[in-house]
Amino acid sequence: MPWCGRASVDEVTNHGAWIVQWENGGRTTAQPVVAPVPVGPGSCEHDGQRATRRPGPRVWESDAMLRATVLLRERGWEARVRRLARALSPVAVSPAAPRETVAALDAWGPSLMPRSARVRGVTMGLGVLGARATSRVAERLTKKLAPADAPLPARLAAWAVVGGAGAALAALPERHRHKLWVASLQSTGLLLRDGAAGGVVHDVGRWVQRRYPDQRGVLPLTSGAVHTAGLLYRMSRRLPSRGRVGDRRPLSEPTAVPETLAVSYVVTTVGMGLTQGFVWSRAALESYFGPGPSKRLLARLVNAGLWAGAAAATYSAGVAYVGRANQKVEPGYSTPPTSPLVSGSPESLLPFADLGQQGRRYVTDVVTPELIEEVMGEPARAHPIRAYVGFNSEPLYQTGRAELALAELDRTGAFDRSVLLLISPTGTGWVDHALIEAAEFLTRGDIATCCIQYARYPSFLSVQKVALGRGQFRLLLWGVTQRLAGLPPEQRPRVLVFGESMGAWTSSDCIMYQGIDGFDHYGIDRAMWVGLPWLAKWSRSGMTRGSSTLVPEGTVGVFDHHDQLTALDDDQRGRLRAIVVSHDNDPIAVLGPDLLVQRPAWLADGQRGRGVPQTMRWQPLGTFVQTGMDAMNAMMKVPGEFASFGHDYRADMAAFVRDAYGLPEATDEQLERIEQVLRSLESERYQRIKAERAHTAPPAPAARDNLAGGVPLRSRRPPGPPWLRRPAERERGDR
Repeated sequence: MPWCGRASVDEVTNHGAWIVQWENGGRTTAQPVVAPVPVGPGSCEHDGQRATRRPGPRVWESDAMLRATVLLRERGWEARVRRLARALSPVAVSPAAPRETVAALDAWGPSLMPRSARVRGVTMGLGVLGARATSRVAERLTKKLAPADAPLPARLAAWAVVGGAGAALAALPERHRHKLWVASLQSTGLLLRDGAAGGVVHDVGRWVQRRYPDQRGVLPLTSGAVHTAGLLYRMSRRLPSRGRVGDRRPLSEPTAVPETLAVSYVVTTVGMGLTQGFVWSRAALESYFGPGPSKRLLARLVNAGLWAGAAAATYSAGVAYVGRANQKVEPGYSTPPTSPLVSGSPESLLPFADLGQQGRRYVTDVVTPELIEEVMGEPARAHPIRAYVGFNSEPLYQTGRAELALAELDRTGAFDRSVLLLISPTGTGWVDHALIEAAEFLTRGDIATCCIQYARYPSFLSVQKVALGRGQFRLLLWGVTQRLAGLPPEQRPRVLVFGESMGAWTSSDCIMYQGIDGFDHYGIDRAMWVGLPWLAKWSRSGMTRGSSTLVPEGTVGVFDHHDQLTALDDDQRGRLRAIVVSHDNDPIAVLGPDLLVQRPAWLADGQRGRGVPQTMRWQPLGTFVQTGMDAMNAMMKVPGEFASFGHDYRADMAAFVRDAYGLPEATDEQLERIEQVLRSLESERYQRIKAERAHTAPPAPAARDNLAGGVPLRSRRPPGPPWLRRPAERERGDR
């Protein structure tokens, strides 16, 4: 028989929602109310005549969708879904809309580091979440004074009280801003003032919409006007002050805008979803425990504990997954070294497999005497010594790794060298090869380096390992001091210390309570710390700025580039004991919790250093989020292309190593050749890391030169104690 489906509709809500009842072949679920059916060639009625049409896939699909809609509305789920969608939407009209606009615009503004579309999207999403959270505080304070359903004048008066209090706090005298508690009050005032302004706009728009209910676009138009005003205001602040030519960042590609917005939406949605989940679980626990203040408090504590435990478990699982990279054996670094003067060799106390990924790179890429002679144009004095203790050594007691390092230094004869360089690595165990190779070239190979790994994860995931790294490095320093005490002063090597990023943090904290006196206590001649984080105690205590009594004047210097060091005279350079190399636009060196509430000195007008955009402005909370994302993006490295920018110090390394440590003289031509070879070695290292097969990887310097050992050293004794060497090795070492 002919078949035709007719849709009957009934208006059930004031938002224009419709309940659709479907009639099929004369069978209905309720008495139908026939709605007008559109007339056209594809409709069921055409030219006043009933048409017949067989049901196709699209008809059955529409049938299922309509039935699902009826089911949702009958059970009252539609309102819940709408509320959830509104809560998760990052563009929902709310009192936080103006501040969300500013936060989104700041993600596109000037920054310390260039940002990819993905990083910018994460920055935007976190900024929007922060704006919503802080605006919610002003909204709750206003509800204490006037409920949400209060008349408009009462609501406006409440917003005025909250905004006026915020403006009063924000107007505290400028001269007191250096105090952290005063800066906290000022920042709180700024956030309350801005949140109150957004609340006024929101309430006025809602009142207008209620006053004119037929004009449903009033509230969106009001929100759009606020967003446009925020955009114009933000741009008007930036246009008068133009940045220097060198400070300009490349504009975003047009294709990157959708990716940025999509990532921002995902971040905001996830953040709001987690917030809603936390609130829902708290309400469920409060209902389970029952009424009463004590039970409510207990429910909230249990809820916080459950979420904290889940966060800790997720963090541990993620860190464990990232730490597996330390176990990976790269084809280009799968062959143990043959020289007995490096760890991981057959003669070494430390197996090659236990060195970890970074340790295997460290010992494989040692510079050879032949390469030193080729670069420096003069004979090498010795084969460099490299000792590395990996995290996988798994000592049974705290001093285990330090004792292994000292035994390895004894075995290789490191205390017979003229220079002993002790290095604290980053969180992954990485050491800047540009530093080590430059030092080996400048000393003509007469150097021994030693490094102990204390973590396996990126530095931002290894903050909890700082205490372990500090303790291990202190034990290493003390062990070296004890070893050298048994040697005549004229036969002792110069002890130098190096650390970069988190390695600078862990090594500098060893003498955080002694200052320069700690150098003499441990026998340290000089130390160079590169990219020292703000969280390091040397930074927080002011010792890097010379403002501590533990640091005599002229013993510590902070430099952005090498020209600042060469500008000092010989006496000033001779007094330096600690050289801190910190770029002005290094986000890791300036990221600290004070950015949340206090404008830093590096963003003060007239005091901005190299690479800090002139148009960059400080915002409470917002600048901290942006600088944190810049710190995650600070290591923008291109293999073989050295730069002096952000957290990349490779271009500064050779010159600073020569002058900061006072190593043997090198001409400008030699230094230029060293820098060229450093770039070449890094390009080859990158190819070895990426090689899928061992035979396709370029050979390391030792493998290229086919060396089985090292160049004999003009030492006072053969390298290594004789009881640790085999007869064949003793004969080779004696020769």
